[in-house]
Amino acid sequence: METPPIIIWKSHLSVQVASIDEDHKKLIKMINRLFGAILSVDPEQVLWDILAELTEYVVVHFKREEEYMRRFDYPDLVVHLEDHQRLIAATRQFKLNLESGLDRTLLKAEVENSLRDWLVNHILGMDHLLGQFLNQQGIR
Repeated sequence: METPPIIIWKSHLSVQVASIDEDHKKLIKMINRLFGAILSVDPEQVLWDILAELTEYVVVHFKREEEYMRRFDYPDLVVHLEDHQRLIAATRQFKLNLESGLDRTLLKAEVENSLRDWLVNHILGMDHLLGQFLNQQGIR
């Protein structure tokens, strides 16, 4: 049986900037895959592979957002970048916990309480504001 996703893309998550929305959809899929792998009997290597892919894609996504912010002199750039650092720290902590052999039940809680919550809250808060700003600059 397939694990139900912990994040479902819905229209309220859209920031009205196509490239950012596509990135968010990919990040959601990766977090859902990581969550499913934790709940399944998949070997730890599967967790490592998904985590590596997620970590790599987070960098790509943040770079895209940060390029937009710098190009258009986004007024909340520093605060937004600080929030990006929080997700990077959360993924590093997850990796350390995986390395230390943390119980899968605790890893599951970490994905739910750190990665999922951070992403959804970031999209609904900071990224929505960025999307509105970019829309005013003609970016859709």
